[in-house]
Amino acid sequence: MLNLDSLLGRFRKSLGRNVLAKEAIVETIEFTTGIKLKDEEVDIKEFVLEISTSPIKKNEIKLHEEEILSLVRTRTNQNIRKIFYK
Repeated sequence: MLNLDSLLGRFRKSLGRNVLAKEAIVETIEFTTGIKLKDEEVDIKEFVLEISTSPIKKNEIKLHEEEILSLVRTRTNQNIRKIFYK
């Protein structure tokens, strides 16, 4: 039963919207700041990147926000205009 749950979890993740974009965003943030986020902490709604994480991580991301946005636009081919912190 555990193997079935694992398999279904992988399908859910792969069928979700923006999976590749989320992975690119997580990699970009890690490259820029050294902070490793989970895919669940990142969401894209319209032209806004939403990040739900700890206050310490949010502050570090804010320090590099312009660089992150520039790299994310290039890597995902999406016109993400701003970052919203939850």
